[in-house]
Amino acid sequence: MKKTLTYLIATIAFAALSATAMAQGGLTPVTGSTHEYNVTAEDDESNTLEWSVVEGTTDTDYIIAGANTETVTITWEKAGTYTLQFRETADGTGCIALKEATVVVSANTFDVTISDSTIACNAADGAVNFNGEDTTTVISFTVDTVGVDWDFDWEVQFTLSTTATISDLTASAGDAITGSGTLADPYVITNIAGTVSGIDISMKVTGDAFTQQSVIMEVVSAAELKYNTPALLGKNVASTSTVNAIPNTSGISTD
Repeated sequence: MKKTLTYLIATIAFAALSATAMAQGGLTPVTGSTHEYNVTAEDDESNTLEWSVVEGTTDTDYIIAGANTETVTITWEKAGTYTLQFRETADGTGCIALKEATVVVSANTFDVTISDSTIACNAADGAVNFNGEDTTTVISFTVDTVGVDWDFDWEVQFTLSTTATISDLTASAGDAITGSGTLADPYVITNIAGTVSGIDISMKVTGDAFTQQSVIMEVVSAAELKYNTPALLGKNVASTSTVNAIPNTSGISTD
């Protein structure tokens, strides 16, 4: 449909930020984040529309999707200062309206870590005349965010490796845990409020009380959800929680 505007109005949108949030938005993104940029063209049917970035190399420094529409999506891959341009070339005359904005991309510092897990005795610890059946012990891991001063919601994906039986996974914040915990289908906790800097993940571990049970948790992915900024996954993204065995002592005998 032909639009009646007589000139091009650029409408690059800024993210609404709280006073305590990091000023990440379309003009001040961080590496790895994806942002949307918009214009209202005079004629988006007959005229030629084109987005471009003056500096850098496409698919290396940034990834552009939808370059010939009114709305473009850009994932910024490398820190630096870029000039974002939009051209509308009039059909028939070839006259060009050019709009331009400066985008300053900063290095991403968002990361997550897993705190050191505690080592505990299993649930049969100190039980009188324990009969040797499997026991169920509750363990937990703590995942913390690092290098974040925004308040955007975030999510974490992780795997669990163990020879024991794991059940009843719960998280102290975010949606209910989904997934099977494998690399192909990791556990996912999403929609964790940005004001929550860390979460506790608890589970029940069932196994032989006379055998040490270990559970390895490893974060395989994490991201803030507004701009899909990935965590760096640097140090301390794996941790082992151990449930120690009790001695396999015989019953008391007498003469």
